[in-house]
Amino acid sequence: MSQQTRKTRYLFIGIFSILCVILIGVLIHKYRVAHSDIRLRSTRTNTAKTFRYSVQKNVSADQAGKDFQPGYYDVAVKSGRVYVNGFLGSGQTFQNVLYASGNHLNFTGHGETKLTPARFKAIQFNSGRAILTNTFGNYMAGREMPVGSYQITWSSQRQSQGSLVISIQSGAKVRRSIDLSANKSITFKLNETEILSINPPVTSVVAPLQIVMTKK
Repeated sequence: MSQQTRKTRYLFIGIFSILCVILIGVLIHKYRVAHSDIRLRSTRTNTAKTFRYSVQKNVSADQAGKDFQPGYYDVAVKSGRVYVNGFLGSGQTFQNVLYASGNHLNFTGHGETKLTPARFKAIQFNSGRAILTNTFGNYMAGREMPVGSYQITWSSQRQSQGSLVISIQSGAKVRRSIDLSANKSITFKLNETEILSINPPVTSVVAPLQIVMTKK
């Protein structure tokens, strides 16, 4: 084998090795992003960092992994009226929101928000009953709330035509979704690792607001 042939062969092997390393890196990154909903869902592995975000018109949305740390966040509205999976008013919070690398905040409205690392605190049930005041979020059965059957209802001191959007997610599939009007109720069953999403009204802010869940 000539020296030129050996050089060509080594060059080919080197380029091929580099391409393999790059490909493996890309695949690992895609896997980590695709499974970040599970990988980051604990206070030990959550990479979120506290920051404030001002929601205004004509301002480009911040991007996770570029403008802020990816991870699970609790989003609290400090002033104004901000759309976060529905409209939140001052003093209202949406818990356990995942912003994986590449996701944008995409908040609309006008106001000030504070994003803090999600604490994944379990919903507290007393005598089979839990009350969430001005609080919405995504809750995993078996971690943040017990597995089982529930009834949920909500009310507000102010008359409202808005509806909460209640959904149950099993893996990547939404198993059930319903619009729940004030003072109405629905029953549902949560299996292990399913996610209960309680979303605020998509038409207007409803505050103050109280959500009641009763374990059947």
